[in-house]
Amino acid sequence: MRFLLVLLAMPVFAQTRGAVTAPQDAKPRAVRNDVAQPGEEVVTIRYFRIKKGAFDQFLKASQEDVWPFFDKIGARMIGMWKVFEAEGVEGQAKSNPDYDEVYLSTRSASLEHWKATRNPVALGGNGPDWQRCQRGLALRQSLTLETHLIFLKGGMASNAPLFMPGVK
Repeated sequence: MRFLLVLLAMPVFAQTRGAVTAPQDAKPRAVRNDVAQPGEEVVTIRYFRIKKGAFDQFLKASQEDVWPFFDKIGARMIGMWKVFEAEGVEGQAKSNPDYDEVYLSTRSASLEHWKATRNPVALGGNGPDWQRCQRGLALRQSLTLETHLIFLKGGMASNAPLFMPGVK
């Protein structure tokens, strides 16, 4: 059974430093989710150089505003991490006193799916969840000094992470 969801959709987008924006005067259009499409899964790793001390704010905007919308259109967030210096570990790169470094990993069903998420409103509409997403993207963009993206493909492990402390 298919359901029709009427959401607001925006026709034109611009992508700047990883942020997706749309015009404010867009007209609503009907949008619905199709059945899942097969593909060769890809993982992206996006690197961000952000303002020093802004990671908590950056992560919160991602978790609360951006990720729910991208989850809705099929992207799966693996996680976001800030680079830190592990005490007593030799050979690691030193953190920069002028900025923080952040990595974001995301899974997509295929490269075509990832490309489709560059026009997110076509997949999920421009309702209140898109407005929240835009707010989060704008905040992240205001904190971002530099960003770049790499694509990975291969196989996902079938096991979930499991912490098993040693016993004596």
